[in-house]
Amino acid sequence: MAETDSIQGVFTHTIYKSSSYMVTRFKTQDGPITVTGPSFDYEENQLYRLSGSYVDHPRYGFQFSMLTIEKILPDKKEEIISFLGSKAFKGIGKKTAEKIYAHFGDETLNLLKERPEAIFEVTLSNKQYASLQEGFQNLNDPENDILFHLVSNGFNNNEAQRIFSTFKLATMEVGKDNPFRFYNDIYGIRFEAVKQYASKIEFSDAQLKYKVSYLIYFLKEYTFNSGNIFIEEEELFAYLRRQGQNNDIYEAIDMAIEENYIVKEENRYYLSADYNDERFIAQYLNSFDNELTLSEELIQDGIENCENSLNITYDDVQKKAIRDFFQNGISFIVGGPGTGKTTIVKGMVEIFKRYFPFSNLIVVAPTGRAAKRINEICDVESKTIHSLLKWNKESNLFAYDIDNPILYDCLIIDEFSMVDNSLFASLLKAGSRIKKLCIIGDNNQLPSIRPGELLSDLLLSKMFMVTELKVNHRQAEGSEIISLANDIIKNDVDLDRYHKDISFYSIYENSFDLISLIKQDMADGYSINDIQVLSPMYKGNWGIDNLNVLLQNTFNPQDINKKEKKAGQFTFRIDDKILQLKNRPTDDVYNGDIGILTEIDEKEKYLMVDYSNIYVFYEYEELSDIALAYAMSVHKSQGSEYPIVYFVISKNNLRMLNRKLIYTAISRAKNKLVIIGDSALFMQGLSYMMKKRNTTLIKRLMENG
Repeated sequence: MAETDSIQGVFTHTIYKSSSYMVTRFKTQDGPITVTGPSFDYEENQLYRLSGSYVDHPRYGFQFSMLTIEKILPDKKEEIISFLGSKAFKGIGKKTAEKIYAHFGDETLNLLKERPEAIFEVTLSNKQYASLQEGFQNLNDPENDILFHLVSNGFNNNEAQRIFSTFKLATMEVGKDNPFRFYNDIYGIRFEAVKQYASKIEFSDAQLKYKVSYLIYFLKEYTFNSGNIFIEEEELFAYLRRQGQNNDIYEAIDMAIEENYIVKEENRYYLSADYNDERFIAQYLNSFDNELTLSEELIQDGIENCENSLNITYDDVQKKAIRDFFQNGISFIVGGPGTGKTTIVKGMVEIFKRYFPFSNLIVVAPTGRAAKRINEICDVESKTIHSLLKWNKESNLFAYDIDNPILYDCLIIDEFSMVDNSLFASLLKAGSRIKKLCIIGDNNQLPSIRPGELLSDLLLSKMFMVTELKVNHRQAEGSEIISLANDIIKNDVDLDRYHKDISFYSIYENSFDLISLIKQDMADGYSINDIQVLSPMYKGNWGIDNLNVLLQNTFNPQDINKKEKKAGQFTFRIDDKILQLKNRPTDDVYNGDIGILTEIDEKEKYLMVDYSNIYVFYEYEELSDIALAYAMSVHKSQGSEYPIVYFVISKNNLRMLNRKLIYTAISRAKNKLVIIGDSALFMQGLSYMMKKRNTTLIKRLMENG
């Protein structure tokens, strides 16, 4: 093991800081030195003891690479007086500090840290007594010591805060008994960070506890990557053996079950949260009461009034959807783009307001874009599900839950194909007062990114009233894009039918030039913000990462008059298209939203992005929450429409292609669709059907029904 050096220094300022890494300056007896290491909130002018090693960096010069850090108190006269006169002790000036030192000497700080009440031996004002006691109480605050310990041992700032928030003052004891609980019990902690931490300490049954945690880690990765809710025993055991997990498999599984991390049902293994979510959804839907109903006469009267006041003519199927909504506790409306789903919602809202004036209705959606569209078209309260339930990003918990329900009588959920089991279960847990539920979606689109296949399962159960919209009202306007979407659903695609709104280009022809095509669109009056490039993959020449760099350099090139900020693989520049990668409900911005970068403040270290007049500030350490948006994945585009879509199909991403992905991609285009690749690959992709995900929701609905 390399020898560890130790230095003492006073923290002066920060040079660079991310969520996990930090470059700082410290003042030592040998002069100032640059210190690198874990990110933390250091106190200015505080003396620390650092352990680590000296590094001669080829570019940045002589540095100290810090591994651990601890706060130390001064023990010399001038330092003690300066410390007592610092902002840590408000109202204590130099004269009072000298008076205190004269009484206690060089042991002043250590003595008062151990016995703050000893300060009463010196005559001071009541405010000064209070300030000193508060200051020394903060020095004794174990939270700082615990956070220092965690950050110094491989956890980033956010992880350290989450661990302490969960286990409080018992954090160190939990770590000594089973450090893997930091991963097993807490959302958002990296498994590798816990493994690294556990390798530094000794604790009982370490191998067995590691195997339990690895089992949880594997199931989280497996369910996220596959979308499956469970794994069958044979597949699980085969995988564990391939990883060398031959010993203690049964003992580890038994312990994980006993500690309620996983559930075994027949030959299926679930993460407990996924198992409980599925059961709750089935129980809730099966026990839902049929309230707030209307008679056939009132419904017909409401539809006629609606048609007159809104200048709408509903066809028979749309009228059936409205009728089912008012005659059943739970109803479904499914259909593709242009089939009139939003027009139906508009009517349902108007009729509900008329006949249930003392009840309240809300429309929710998984994305901010969908919620805003509903609000604009239907003049109804609409929110994202995360915003409605008041999601806390740090804890991954909702303020509204089974003990604190939302106060709505009617709930309409739009874009339901994107909703996963966990989110739906959370919504239903907070929905104990809901008396009417309507679910709207397009079952031909991709299922949710996270585990489950909700819309498909609920429809296949055949336990609910479903209206399927097949007539495309936009098709009458001559939209080839809508025609192609319908043809994909019917499995009747003939590419020779499309010549106006849809174009095909081969990337393998020397004459192909993506930039020239986009420039032609811009010459026709579109802006780069109207044009969205979609690709199934991130890597490769035609992957999202390369396309973003190409498009940024072409349409928003480096300019001496434009500020820019490099963060990871991206360079963000004023006027860039920006993609939000994570839900941020406090700012009303959500995963998949697109904005424009309008400001970079190098002094205050933040970026500002304009999301359609919602201005969001990102500190430099938050830049991993955003990406360039000139090109994006099909999943990220779900729930949005763009005037022009360029959809990339190459041989490199053929394994990603399937009918639902292609359908989702092409149905994002409103006016024009450009398919980049070749027609053979396109048709080949349409022949691939997504494998049905492993779920047991249908089985549970049948059993409880």
